[in-house]
Amino acid sequence: MSNHRKPRGVALIVLVLVFLVACGPEPESTPTPAQPTVSGSDERATPPVVATPEMLTLGDLAVRITNAWDDVSAYRITSTGATGMAPPPGETSGTPVSEAAATPGATPVARERGTFTFVREVVLPDQQRQVVSGLGANDYEAISTNDRLFIRGPVTAQIAPDAPPDVWISVEKTMVPDGSLFSQLLGGLPQAPAAPLSTLPQRLWPQQVRDLGIIQVNGRDCQIWGAADTAQATGMRLDYSIAVDAGNLPCFIETSAGGAVQGHDEYEILDSLTIEEPAAATPVSIPPALATPAAHD
Repeated sequence: MSNHRKPRGVALIVLVLVFLVACGPEPESTPTPAQPTVSGSDERATPPVVATPEMLTLGDLAVRITNAWDDVSAYRITSTGATGMAPPPGETSGTPVSEAAATPGATPVARERGTFTFVREVVLPDQQRQVVSGLGANDYEAISTNDRLFIRGPVTAQIAPDAPPDVWISVEKTMVPDGSLFSQLLGGLPQAPAAPLSTLPQRLWPQQVRDLGIIQVNGRDCQIWGAADTAQATGMRLDYSIAVDAGNLPCFIETSAGGAVQGHDEYEILDSLTIEEPAAATPVSIPPALATPAAHD
């Protein structure tokens, strides 16, 4: 079945996903670093795991994480954020959800506030499962395996209006255009997310990160490094806390503004993970309105 109606709710989900997953922000300049408010951090800085702050830049940290990420084959990212947030004009992108808090830059604009949770499980090279809750009509569960993409939940009303939300629908992955509204509606699926900080703008690389102490996350001792930037549209200071373990794998990446946490991505590196296709699903076509590329400034 196909649907030619203009999708409802796409603008909301795209704005929310952009805030949560952009790894290439475009703020204007880097302010004088200051200690951000981070849950679990210790202002009495303890010795860092890998280097002294004078030796480590944000670019160094990005390279270390990217290199360590090459050995990861299965992982889970749990992202939480505010639903009333949106990037300013000119700072949108089509990057998948789960990378957003990882990047200094997507400046939030306060609107009606709420919270949402986005859980993304990945088994490389081509298996993914993600569950979004807290977005109302844009909630969903999606599974990407082999050559098909399966979706169920309230968001299917924008794809196949006649399909009940508790029934799986499916589309061929080859029919999903990269960067399309359909892909953004589903947090970037079927593409796998890039390594955390792998698309960090080079203008931010020279910034020296600050030692914010060591915290334990899910049994891992994690060194927290702090960085900061200024949003071009609002002049608001943005603080970033990037926690990595002794192997340079991320524990969490957090974005805050005005002392309040705006987005938090927590990483679990897994030895194994099983993602299975639904036993049955109804094949559908992608509506033409959702197959178009997302607008960029």
